[in-house]
Amino acid sequence: MIDFNSLLPTVGSFIGGAVSAGAVSGPIKSLNDWWYYHFGKNTELRRTEAQLLNESKIEAYKEDIFDEVKKIPAENIKQPQLDIIGPALEASKYYIDAPALRKMFSKLVASSMDSSKEQITRSVFVDFVKQMSPFDAKLLAIFSNEVGPNIPIATIQQKFNDNEGILTFKSDVLTMNLLDNLNDRKMASSSIINLSRMGLVDTSYSEWLIKFDYDELFSKTPEYFQCGQQIESAKSEYQERLNTEVTISSEYMNTLKKKADSTVTIGKGRLMITTLGKEFTEICI
Repeated sequence: MIDFNSLLPTVGSFIGGAVSAGAVSGPIKSLNDWWYYHFGKNTELRRTEAQLLNESKIEAYKEDIFDEVKKIPAENIKQPQLDIIGPALEASKYYIDAPALRKMFSKLVASSMDSSKEQITRSVFVDFVKQMSPFDAKLLAIFSNEVGPNIPIATIQQKFNDNEGILTFKSDVLTMNLLDNLNDRKMASSSIINLSRMGLVDTSYSEWLIKFDYDELFSKTPEYFQCGQQIESAKSEYQERLNTEVTISSEYMNTLKKKADSTVTIGKGRLMITTLGKEFTEICI
């Protein structure tokens, strides 16, 4: 079982001996104490919690934190920020079964001990992780790995003839080279809404990126194809209804014709990670 005190020889070797070991022993002891407070006594005294949390997963979480703390230069190790480590360890108990979120908590705990990240490590990040799904974290990581601050997004729309308006078929559609898994694409829009709600990303359809050919990028998406299929289905049904002897209301036929005469269009937009999102990504992703 990992003991955070075993970090002392590791960080001591970076700058040579007893002086460094003495400088970091206090922060490492604090980390051990906070860990024991949130996990140690509970797993010893409460069988039901031990069953829920699962010892092996708790140990894996501890290893995650251990690995992250090892990355901190010895001269940057400080006492953990109480407003970070306390809420982070408390909240993370309920995310032991989600490796992606558990990893984010481990990075956050470690950052609370890193003086070089003191200015960008915020207690609100604990709440952000709690409000995220594993897919939210995955999507934010994808965005952060993109070259450039802006990413093209689009709405796939059904445009009706004779200025009868536009119906949004799917919003916040991503390019296929950014996200090609069909199941992931079904979750992308709601995930972007959640990330935007937290202020981590910003989307706009009053601005777009002139260097991208939106028609080329988004006409290849499954959402564009599905919208086209819907229109073709309406055309087929309209022709069938015209040839049937069954009486059909004129209102229904007009609605069906309106759908049959519509076309697929692409609404241009852009997505960017906000300053807060960049700070959160640097700490937790």
